[in-house]
Amino acid sequence: MDAFKCPNCGGGIEYDIEKESMKCSYCNSLIDRKLYQNYLDKHDLYVTVELTCPQCGATMLSYDDTLATFCNYCGSSVMFNRRIVEDTKPVGIIPFAITKEQAAKSYRAYMEQFGFAPNWVHEEGEQKLLGIYMPYYVYDVTAKGHTTEKAETRLELADETKVSEYDVSFDMKAYYNGVRFDAAETFPDFLSESIDDFADEKAVAFQSSYLAGYYADGGNVSEEIYNDLVEDLVRDDIKTSEVQVKARYDVTPENMDPDVKVRAQKLLLPVWLNTHRIGDRVCYAAINGQTGKVAGEVPIDKWKYLKYAIVIAAFLSIPMNLFLTLKPSIFLIISIAIILIFGIQLNSVRKDVYIHEHYGDDLGKLGIPNLTKYEFRKPKGWSFRGWWRTILGIAIAVVVLISRTPQDDIYYGVAIFNILLVLWMAFDLIRQQNKLASRDIPVFTMERGGDRNV
Repeated sequence: MDAFKCPNCGGGIEYDIEKESMKCSYCNSLIDRKLYQNYLDKHDLYVTVELTCPQCGATMLSYDDTLATFCNYCGSSVMFNRRIVEDTKPVGIIPFAITKEQAAKSYRAYMEQFGFAPNWVHEEGEQKLLGIYMPYYVYDVTAKGHTTEKAETRLELADETKVSEYDVSFDMKAYYNGVRFDAAETFPDFLSESIDDFADEKAVAFQSSYLAGYYADGGNVSEEIYNDLVEDLVRDDIKTSEVQVKARYDVTPENMDPDVKVRAQKLLLPVWLNTHRIGDRVCYAAINGQTGKVAGEVPIDKWKYLKYAIVIAAFLSIPMNLFLTLKPSIFLIISIAIILIFGIQLNSVRKDVYIHEHYGDDLGKLGIPNLTKYEFRKPKGWSFRGWWRTILGIAIAVVVLISRTPQDDIYYGVAIFNILLVLWMAFDLIRQQNKLASRDIPVFTMERGGDRNV
């Protein structure tokens, strides 16, 4: 840790965003970042403290002993296990440009869009923002190959168009850069992709001084995880791109099977990360530390949802009672349509939850081979559990309709029964939706056999 001590007093050093300089957290001395970097380079040191959460086993890198003891992966307030390690230098870094106060403001504005979100999302969210540099792999790709394609030229004559077809053989070489995927298994793909509007031109050569006062995720996803995907993206792009050959033919190289060379470099990007702990689940929000773009997993408050649903139903019932006269059989048919809609929606969300719980929406966690397996696409077999309320409500209603009973009370009674089933399904739908907006507490290595419910 000597490399990250104030040369004036020995206190902890942090990077000051507004002053773009180094600042001592003890004596408040401002230290020119370049001079401070020279100080580090002179000692030929790039060491860091690896912090391991005893609850979930997640590891983060830190260069400051004064950072809060709060794990932003499992939401636990813990005393981290610490050890000094050497870390491989990334090729570059985009420094934080958004302060914690600015990130909190962006977070508040984002959460105001969600009227059904629980109050604690708004009240607690900005208090637990943690600055962390997330590792991304940036891929540079070279593709080259030979192909023969069909081409044509058109000559417009006075009363006809003359079309000539040719076989065109040519060599092609293409370059791609900036294809990017996150390198941290702990960082959900949904968040990493949603806030990825980083300006690459702001990247600078990596200097460890930028990390003072922040955490960093060292990354635990191999670059090979994404190699096949990057190659496929390049091949697909080449086969759908139109190229000009000898300034005469516009050709799409559909038959080309290029030789693709992929090179990955690690880049650290700034993220303000937030974690909400809900029993044995966590939900995340992330703010781009350069642009302020926000993405988050937002749960639904079922009582807020119910309140809004009652208000909307009451509002809609007024014109229906004033201008429409619903026959009992029509009212029952409407209840059938409603319960069918909720049944379809509920089982669609259950399928998404299954994929989510098996990490089928997180390439870095699962890897491409497992991601393509059928069992991660939908639950195995046909599940009566998800459909029984819909089937029950529709079956009873159909029996009543077929019987053509003259008693209106029976029609209304079955319709009300269906509405109650719909209300039950609505609460189940919210519960399933909240599973999509959260995830199990991560368990990487249970250092101390930690309690997941702490």
